[in-house]
Amino acid sequence: MRALILDEHGPRLVTDRPEPPMSSDPDGPAVDALVRVLRSGLGWLDLAAVSGRVPHSGVLGHEIVGRVESAPSQKLVGGLVAVAPEVACGSCDLCRAGIPSHCRHLRLLGFGGTDGGMADRIAVPARNLCPVPEGIELDTAVLAQPVADAVHVARMVPIERKTFVTVIGDGLGALVIAQILARRNASVRLLGARPERFGLCERWQVRHRDIREAGMRADQDVVVACFDPGYDTTHGMGLPPEDASSIAIGMLRPRGTLVAAGPAVPVPGAGLDLSRTAGEVVAKELRIVGARRGRIADGLAAIANNEVELAPLITSRARLDDGVAILRTAADPAQLRTVVEVAA
Repeated sequence: MRALILDEHGPRLVTDRPEPPMSSDPDGPAVDALVRVLRSGLGWLDLAAVSGRVPHSGVLGHEIVGRVESAPSQKLVGGLVAVAPEVACGSCDLCRAGIPSHCRHLRLLGFGGTDGGMADRIAVPARNLCPVPEGIELDTAVLAQPVADAVHVARMVPIERKTFVTVIGDGLGALVIAQILARRNASVRLLGARPERFGLCERWQVRHRDIREAGMRADQDVVVACFDPGYDTTHGMGLPPEDASSIAIGMLRPRGTLVAAGPAVPVPGAGLDLSRTAGEVVAKELRIVGARRGRIADGLAAIANNEVELAPLITSRARLDDGVAILRTAADPAQLRTVVEVAA
């Protein structure tokens, strides 16, 4: 089959990749569903794998929508599904405790040697499949996971009765989070460094401001810092990415809440650095909450309920046959998300 892979020779498109194997490993989850991939999203986290910042060898891509070719339940076969990218073992203490997203043996599709969705087919556990509701387009459904992550942020820190709420960042994740939070609290504002993306905020009636003009008056109730090297916000200020945490903490009022929204895998330069701010965290009695992955079913539900507009966030499209040219397009800093058509 065709696949966009990463190996010791770098990224390349192959046409002779073996079909993905099914398995019933007693020491792990049963890989018992085969999905024909229709669309796959390509963003900064996938590019981090290509650049070597995240270890991976195999098929790229972790945002996946496809049609089920085989599964234990015939109800799934032939159906359109979004594929949850996190594969949990199902048997460790954390899985048994009901938090499989923190599985001791968690794997992420498209990273760490686990094949992703930039291929004609992918084999995954059937429990990772989520039916796509009627009426949701393929290009929209492929962004269900970023929407799920934004819904997760909203649930981790209720903001309905908060006076001042700020989202730092202007990448895709921040723009989705701002949309979701603004439906719950009209005071939400987004701080970014790319003026061209403020037009999207105006379209959604989300307050916005250039981060270089925002003061650190220690008056915000909640600050959501999107630790995403792709958003370039701190770079726009001439600061390294780790300074996003310093900016966020300087904005918070005493006993305020910092939400650190970041990727599902460790990425150098994309994280919370308290080395210079720990004293301020203690002095102001700040609450710090991490937010990583949400349930993909919640993302699809939010899309179905028109809680978020995604079409303007898809800034380029490509076909799998375009090969490594897809990566060059997606690496353009102006891009938010590239959607790859694997099959019609």
